[in-house]
Amino acid sequence: MARTGWQRWLFGEEQKTVLRASYSLTYYDEGLLTFINYAGGNPGLMQSLFLNPGMPGFPIGQLRLSDPTPPLAMFPEKFSPPFRQAEYTFARGFSSMLPQLRTPYIQTWTFGLQREIVRHTVVEVRYVGNKGTHIWHGFNLNEVNVFENGFLAEFLNAQRNLAINQAAGVNSFQYRGLPGQVPLPIFEAAFGARGSQPALPAASGFSNGTFLNYLRQGQVGAFANALAGSSIYLCRMVGNQLPACARLGFDSPGPFPINFFQANPFAAGAAINLMTDYSYSSYHGLQVQVRRTYSRGLSFTANYTFSKSLSDLFADSPTMTRNYTTLRNRRLDKGPSPFDLRHAFQAYWSWELPFGTGRRWATGSSVVDKIIGGWTLSGIVRWQSGRVFRLSSGRFTVNQNDSGVILNGLMTKDLQKMLTVRPGPNATVFFVDPKLIGPDGRANPEILAPPTTPGVFGQFIYLYGPSLFLPDLALSKEIPLTERVRFDLWVTALNAFNHPSFEVGSVAGSVSIMSTTFGQTTATATGPREIQIRLKLSF
Repeated sequence: MARTGWQRWLFGEEQKTVLRASYSLTYYDEGLLTFINYAGGNPGLMQSLFLNPGMPGFPIGQLRLSDPTPPLAMFPEKFSPPFRQAEYTFARGFSSMLPQLRTPYIQTWTFGLQREIVRHTVVEVRYVGNKGTHIWHGFNLNEVNVFENGFLAEFLNAQRNLAINQAAGVNSFQYRGLPGQVPLPIFEAAFGARGSQPALPAASGFSNGTFLNYLRQGQVGAFANALAGSSIYLCRMVGNQLPACARLGFDSPGPFPINFFQANPFAAGAAINLMTDYSYSSYHGLQVQVRRTYSRGLSFTANYTFSKSLSDLFADSPTMTRNYTTLRNRRLDKGPSPFDLRHAFQAYWSWELPFGTGRRWATGSSVVDKIIGGWTLSGIVRWQSGRVFRLSSGRFTVNQNDSGVILNGLMTKDLQKMLTVRPGPNATVFFVDPKLIGPDGRANPEILAPPTTPGVFGQFIYLYGPSLFLPDLALSKEIPLTERVRFDLWVTALNAFNHPSFEVGSVAGSVSIMSTTFGQTTATATGPREIQIRLKLSF
């Protein structure tokens, strides 16, 4: 850690104005949790033992409690290095860490001007900025490919085949030799016979309902991921070239390479998570603060911050894996960070009410003084803009990551203005304008629609949820009984006005436009009003 600062008094000998600047460089220790999560989840550290009815030695309904325990099954069967990834295909993914993983660091700089405006009260205006470098970021390397391997082109052909077949009354995308149709060699390999393995029935292939929906919705990424992660389909495409397929009884090679869809086929359909130091962050904030030191029974501090926080890592946990939208263009993920609070105001104060002995207005009566004298009112009030979230659609038009949304006829700033809080059904709360919700509870497709163009992402829209308002108030009183005995009373009201502040985003609320509960939430960022009463007798 390195720190330096500078300060200079301005404008004469009164020293009411001061100029300050500072810079710091701080390295951040991520600790061991990330290492444990990424190394501890790989094969080699644990062996699973299990026993299910119907397994060898465990006939269903034929054993008694007095019989010896049947032999346990083990996975993996052998527990000795080296652990080959090929032994775990179709069962799990893998994790690793960048060998040259560097320590993340934060550079922070400030520049501010402070001025005493009246006695005991100063105003300070300052700029605060920071930049995070080498921030750790775990993501999946096994992104499905639909471009270079020709799968996207075949998907488009399959869409045309489906349209032609449906016009002829057939709900299938199989090539039937009709005018305008073309053969589909990739799908024919995935659904057809391979060596001693028979072809799949139509319900598992060309007429499969899920696959037909993928074609209608343009979800080429979802289709590719479904084929890549299933031994039923991938093994028919690659045959016994993939060791796992040979173990499953495929006895002849297929026409396609084992890495047709993914860079590491030994984790077929699963993730290859890599922890890197590729990410970054930035923060820029304007802060205004008014402070009054204790004088005449009153002290307070109030501050307001207008800021922007950006990053390419939309995650608030150092152990969280957050995939890039696509490895082809990591810049697509640059946007607001989860810590982006555009506006924040906070004030706290303590005010000795001016009644009673030793205060501005004495009562002249010991009885009255014990009733209205010696009271102190204090509080903390916080208001801040809402938590940032990103709209999703649950559609996968490029790879296995969400493809965003399509915004029709509006700009993001217009959509932001349509976020509001109103009561919903079944003790829920809507945080969007009714115009944004369709009759089935999903987003209104005339305004917010899912992407449908194969191979093309939609828009990635960041919005800010409902603001947070939290007033905490306290009233206290000292009651002297004798010279040596004092009675103290505190009454504290947390969330004094019982104002609910609702949460939206990764922690709560439905932000998927295809959800039937889109725009609804039941979670609150604060609890209900809580009143605490404390009594203390001092002697």
